[in-house]
Amino acid sequence: MWRAGSMSAELGVAFALRAVNERVQQAVARRPRDLPAIQPRLVAVSKTKPADMVIEAYSHGQRSFGENYVQELLEKASNPKILSSCPEIKWHFIGHLQKQNVNKLMAVPNLFMLETVDSMKLADKVNSSWQKKASSERLKVMVQINTSGEESK
Repeated sequence: MWRAGSMSAELGVAFALRAVNERVQQAVARRPRDLPAIQPRLVAVSKTKPADMVIEAYSHGQRSFGENYVQELLEKASNPKILSSCPEIKWHFIGHLQKQNVNKLMAVPNLFMLETVDSMKLADKVNSSWQKKASSERLKVMVQINTSGEESK
């Protein structure tokens, strides 16, 4: 698997984003024509990256960013520089969400998607917390489904 992260430090964020987007478009061009023409969304994982790097990627057209720890996401999404420089940013939570962190996550500015919800209890808590926020936007949520029937999953 090709990783843009290793190249970005050496050649810059703009080059890495352009290279990844070119590969995505090449893959899109190869997909069967009978599939819906839905444009894929590139989510740049910004964990361990400084706010300035997020702002640089945003300035080159990247809008979706992912974090896998609630506290890091809250800190980064609440950063005054990011808030003022990136008005259309869309944050994705890509880690495992624990019930005790739901309210913290719902406080994240520009939270766009939660990847993933793996239990009814968690789904109910997320739903309740999002409704209390009284946002006009809907939170997008990916649901993890146990297709194996194994109790441990």
